[in-house]
Amino acid sequence: MIKWAGISNLDVGMIVEHYPKVIVPTRRIERVNVPGRNGDILLDDGSFENYNQEYAVFLDVKHKGGLEAAMPEIMDWLLGHPGYHRLEDSYFPDVYRIASYAGGGEFVSVFNEYGEGTLTFNCCPEKYFKMGEKTVTLTKNQKLFNPTSFAARPLITVKGNGSGSLSFNEVSVTINDISNYVTIDTKLRRVYKDSTRLNNKFVGDFETLYLGKETTITWSGDITEVEIVPRWWTI
Repeated sequence: MIKWAGISNLDVGMIVEHYPKVIVPTRRIERVNVPGRNGDILLDDGSFENYNQEYAVFLDVKHKGGLEAAMPEIMDWLLGHPGYHRLEDSYFPDVYRIASYAGGGEFVSVFNEYGEGTLTFNCCPEKYFKMGEKTVTLTKNQKLFNPTSFAARPLITVKGNGSGSLSFNEVSVTINDISNYVTIDTKLRRVYKDSTRLNNKFVGDFETLYLGKETTITWSGDITEVEIVPRWWTI
């Protein structure tokens, strides 16, 4: 089973035929050749490329008037939701990905009662652990331990009234004029409360707010509590 943009393949009468290929994303590396030196110098910025994930699918369309009659509902699902959406499947139940539908491909009719085809989703390289969606509430200084080797970019909610400093491993940022709470999305580099942008209240570098293997989180000033959605991920 696959679920993309909140809709399952079962919702449109589609069955995934078999276990999909496991694709390993490509690391972004620039290779520099230096005359007179053996081998290449590797310039690695730590990022990875998107990749295509394919699913072979089967359609039972004999009660829908044939393949042509069944296709509009399927295309409404796949092409009616542009951009990136959450992708889950039953083969990797502990993780989810962020993907867009790559489009293209073809569906083959079998006696106009069945259809076969391939769905191709263009996936961001991260596989996010669902356990990383759980909020961790900190009421005092605390360490968080990352279960993976990949630095996570958390969603942080800082609570309090006034101004204060938040530190990850002794590197601090300052949040000014907090009114009850403010949210920091370190991945999107946004600071907000509800629908109001508050980046002007943030002083510091978003790059310092990451969760490595072991991160000590402390705060001072008018901050009373910190909530963290860690967003653990792997490849």
